[in-house]
Amino acid sequence: MMSEVTEITSSKESMGLNVENNAVKMGMFEKITLKISQLFAWISGSAVIVMMLLIVANGIKRVFSTPILGTTEIVGWLAAISVSFGLGYTQIHRGHVDIDLLVVKFPKVVQKVLRILVAFLSLAFFSIVGWQLFQYAISLSANNNVSQTLGIIYYPFVFLSSLGFLVFVLVLLKDLIFEFKGGETNGSN
Repeated sequence: MMSEVTEITSSKESMGLNVENNAVKMGMFEKITLKISQLFAWISGSAVIVMMLLIVANGIKRVFSTPILGTTEIVGWLAAISVSFGLGYTQIHRGHVDIDLLVVKFPKVVQKVLRILVAFLSLAFFSIVGWQLFQYAISLSANNNVSQTLGIIYYPFVFLSSLGFLVFVLVLLKDLIFEFKGGETNGSN
């Protein structure tokens, strides 16, 4: 099992997927995209820590008295921030599931066309997702919607989720540009 992990890690590094080592080759757009996605990943991780602390505190408080009011709402908002803010960084480091059992058997040209097609479709789809989240946040803001338990306006969390998808779209655009430039490392430099 450990040899399989080492083999996968070394194959990724040999393919040039080590982002930090390839930073020298990057242009300004790629560097900015990398820095923004790293910042968002840090915020995403912080949101996970806050969720964990809140859930643990709620569990402890529940033993001695009533639970913390609105824990479910707050954890839900933090989860949305955590997921959407972590997408770009995960894409840069190829942390998403990639099943390529069939694709690796195709000729290199077909593989490249498929990578471009998937990058383009992903870019289009997640652009729409981000835009629709932004539109939904505007709708929530205009209607003065508040959460059920705490009575807090929550459209800022929807705006933030939309921003997370925007960063993801920037990373996908970087990948698409890289593929058109002739990249063979699956778009991660």
